[in-house]
Amino acid sequence: MPKSVDTKRNQILEIAKRRFAHYGLAKTTMAEIAKDLAFSKALLYYYFPDKNSLYMAVIEDVMEEVDEEINALIKSITDVKKAIFIILEKRIEFARRYFYIIEYTLLFRKEVPSEVDLLLMQSIERQKILLKSILDRGVEHGHLKNIDTDETANIFLNACMGMRLIVMKDLKSYFIPKIEEFEAILDLQKKLATIFIDGLKIDH
Repeated sequence: MPKSVDTKRNQILEIAKRRFAHYGLAKTTMAEIAKDLAFSKALLYYYFPDKNSLYMAVIEDVMEEVDEEINALIKSITDVKKAIFIILEKRIEFARRYFYIIEYTLLFRKEVPSEVDLLLMQSIERQKILLKSILDRGVEHGHLKNIDTDETANIFLNACMGMRLIVMKDLKSYFIPKIEEFEAILDLQKKLATIFIDGLKIDH
């Protein structure tokens, strides 16, 4: 989805994104965002009636941002493993950059708007569709065996999500990695991708 042409709305989202990424939802107020923007609170509330609606818009904006960056980077790549590595690297980069938005959303699901669940499910579905398209490309170019790409993409995505549990030392934190654990997660995901894709290659 392209960004809105409404400049003020886009400005609000950018400032709110920075605030939420640095302080999280609980420690950010609408008054602080309005002050950062040099807007009146009335104008801010005209666009977003409450903090939850603004938080929802920020989450959607972050998800669109990562999708757009990944799609731009891999659109002309035919090497399946290279494309998957780019996806894994970008998603970890965003998880680190927006740690207090993405991870807070997962950890405090009961405290954020219920519509967040739908956004998360849509994000996972888009990831699966993207992985499937990469695998389809590999099959079409004769690099991969003739596989069920939909099922394979689903298995790979679920396995990558499970890498969190392998790396994390404290499983009492609702499966939220510490920020320094992301590199270890990425390393394991890349090793998984290598084993996975090498096993699907056609021997020439």
